[in-house]
Amino acid sequence: MSYEKYIEVVDAAEKHLNTWIFWTNILFVIMVILILIIAFSAKISFRQVTLPILIVTALTFMGPWFLQYFNYVNAKMEASNTLAASQSREWQVKEKGNLASLGNTSDTVMSGVFFLGIGKVSSKQESYYAFAKKTEQGIQVKRTDEVFKNIRFSDIYIQEKAAESPHYALEVYRYKDKRVENVIGSSPDDEKSRLISVVPEKTVQQDFHVDATK
Repeated sequence: MSYEKYIEVVDAAEKHLNTWIFWTNILFVIMVILILIIAFSAKISFRQVTLPILIVTALTFMGPWFLQYFNYVNAKMEASNTLAASQSREWQVKEKGNLASLGNTSDTVMSGVFFLGIGKVSSKQESYYAFAKKTEQGIQVKRTDEVFKNIRFSDIYIQEKAAESPHYALEVYRYKDKRVENVIGSSPDDEKSRLISVVPEKTVQQDFHVDATK
């Protein structure tokens, strides 16, 4: 189902609901007027007879009103589910930032120049990446488990590309048609996310040396 077809189905259901409510309201008003005319003509007690009749009449109409509204909501939900099932998704960049190179000095224990470092939280044994981020005020060293708390370590990827400047990109898996996103909505807890770090070629080293004596 296309977005345009979804709008067509919802508009038709809404038009049907509004038309039905309009004519039933007119019928309800006519019946109330007739009941009042008959009651006053026959000099029937309003509190003891006429008022209970009016209440019963209103309750009689409320059942079909709620039923029609339920049918409208149900039709709208079915159209929304069909739209969601038929629309494709893609990875879209939600946030992007520049990465800065961190160079080693003579007293570091790890040799080499790198954009990303890897570590592990000792209390939880959860891995994370440390990265240097360029800001207007300067370079800041960040940790992925602190900056991107909802991103699992298994959803973090490193790509080596010579033609692009070093950067990170937070991507979310969303519908291609943004209008569909507005209709269906998206819960932050259900949204798939991943973190891509783009670094120069040969940045990732398969083997590196750690000097335990320093």
